[in-house]
Amino acid sequence: MGFQHSQIIVKRKTVILGGTFDRFHRGHMLLLGLAAALGRSVIVGVTSDEFAGSKPHEVEAFEERFEKVSGFLKSIGCRSFRVLKLDDYAGPAATLDEGSLLVTFNTLRNGLLINRIRVEKGLPPLEVLIAPLLEAEDSAPISSTRVRMGEVDEKGFLKR
Repeated sequence: MGFQHSQIIVKRKTVILGGTFDRFHRGHMLLLGLAAALGRSVIVGVTSDEFAGSKPHEVEAFEERFEKVSGFLKSIGCRSFRVLKLDDYAGPAATLDEGSLLVTFNTLRNGLLINRIRVEKGLPPLEVLIAPLLEAEDSAPISSTRVRMGEVDEKGFLKR
């Protein structure tokens, strides 16, 4: 008898994550899909143009990034989600009653900082879940930077 994925995934009440979601790619899809699979409810923070403006490169407009995230969650049948604007790295995770914070290895530090802020406010830390980074064709992680620089496309294939 085989396992069904629903038998091995423990659903969390709320999964929260955030990011810039620039140059929307398969790695973003994996992260959002994992959040939808793990949570009965999903909260996604998308960095505002002002917050993303601190990056040393140009970033797509907030509305475009917001729509790509929302559209993807709708397309995979995620029934309960909110996408909101992030003006700092913590957003609603700093004050959420309960939930699980979904991070990658690259954003783990921010997750730990969010929990430190929560503890300082007298709130319990959130469970931290670490999602894998999706690899491109060359076995290096797919990233918005690599897509922007023309190294790989949004699916992770090398541009020759």
